[in-house]
Amino acid sequence: MKLEFPEGYALCFIPLAASWVLNFCLTLLVVRARHKYDVQYPALYAPPGHKDEIAFNCVQRTHQNTLESWAMVMITMLFCGLVFPITSAISGMLWVFGRFVYMFYALGNPAFRGPGSIIAHFGDWTLMGMVIRIAYKVATDPTYISLMKGFLKTHTGVEL
Repeated sequence: MKLEFPEGYALCFIPLAASWVLNFCLTLLVVRARHKYDVQYPALYAPPGHKDEIAFNCVQRTHQNTLESWAMVMITMLFCGLVFPITSAISGMLWVFGRFVYMFYALGNPAFRGPGSIIAHFGDWTLMGMVIRIAYKVATDPTYISLMKGFLKTHTGVEL
């Protein structure tokens, strides 16, 4: 069986690779901050009252915040890319670029947090819209409705 991808799908690998670079940079920032601010493992954050609690926690939180959405954004981009390859790649790149801008917040400039978030959300909200659109089209397609009715009848005895 030959697996075929739509023209332009390979573009999705650019933001995917860039997201690994982003994660590597954020990891390095956290490692450096652990040494600079003397926050030892296994503590995820600086303990309350630590003299550099806010400075370290900004770095750690930036990395953690990125990790919280990284997998979902990249998986959604790769799957939406099967239907909308170029828009998905652009959206993924917007998310990565926004997270790089957000990273400057971790470097001590809180002014970058807002713009970085907004840019990243232009990417992930676009991906969310695409996946909802694809799901709606599948859920309302007569072929898939018939398929699901047949599945239910065969496996549960329920006829709709």
